[in-house]
Amino acid sequence: SAVLLPADHTWLEVKHRLGEPATVVERLPVDGTLAGRIVRQGKPVRLNDPARFANAQVIQWPAELTTLLTLPLRANGGVIGVLDVVNKAGGFTEEDERVMSVFASQAAMAIEHARLQQQAEQLAVLEERQRLARELHDSVTQSLYSVTLYANAAALALAAGKADAAADYLTELQGTAQEGMRDMRLLIFQLHPPVLEAEGLVAALQTRLAAVEERAGLQTHFRVEGERRVPIAIEEDLYWIAQEALNNVRKHAAAHEVTVRLHFSDTSIQLEVIDDGVGYDLSTVRAEGRGSGGLRSIAERTARLGGRLHHASRPGAGTRLSVEVSI
Repeated sequence: SAVLLPADHTWLEVKHRLGEPATVVERLPVDGTLAGRIVRQGKPVRLNDPARFANAQVIQWPAELTTLLTLPLRANGGVIGVLDVVNKAGGFTEEDERVMSVFASQAAMAIEHARLQQQAEQLAVLEERQRLARELHDSVTQSLYSVTLYANAAALALAAGKADAAADYLTELQGTAQEGMRDMRLLIFQLHPPVLEAEGLVAALQTRLAAVEERAGLQTHFRVEGERRVPIAIEEDLYWIAQEALNNVRKHAAAHEVTVRLHFSDTSIQLEVIDDGVGYDLSTVRAEGRGSGGLRSIAERTARLGGRLHHASRPGAGTRLSVEVSI
């Protein structure tokens, strides 16, 4: 069994078990247990005599336990848990300890890698939620507030007999409400692209372009070369990158056309988002920090994928963003 040490360092949790009775406990205190002692001291223990279990602080083990080898799981300069091997006929030898120590080292590396991966995924989810909350405040909430102001102004104008002014306010209200609907539709797609998992990246991008960019008045072009399904984790990240790039086009580029291109090869997939907007000087944007949050997020997501990012733009000449990822 693998017994891991959570962040609070007060209890050990049995995470993986093979061939042990179901009566073995799921949690052990760090204080007063053999496992806790090994976590603190970092040294393996071999017990081939059940009479020594009590003195060694082996607690709540079933009666059929006869021999025990417990080894520290080491990662990043510390001990993250212990590995227990039990009931070897004839007892555990020094050679058993040496061989299992090698296995424990490999297991600890795999466990720590899985932990770091989980932490990275949780951080990405948190960052995405925070970004969506900012989007909601900056767009939809402001639109709803403006709708309320225009409605009140129109009501006051009508009460004062100013029909022309009221009509102007209602026209503004209509435009603001439509903009709010577009922003809400965009946020819904960002929260959960409905076709991505079921139909894949190509179908999800087609749906996104039709539902968001085309309704916003942009002329869209979508080109796919060598289409095939790739692992869903890669599709999700590439969809997120495309979505962020398209959001930047819609908000900042003042573009009339946008092209999304996907190229699949045997070893990689390339995503390009190209617009004919106003463009900008990339070095100036980076130096001043203007609008660079989206680009920084794209760069970080690409780096997590182990991919390559190329970004080209200049004033009056539009922008081209390209991401290539190995598959």
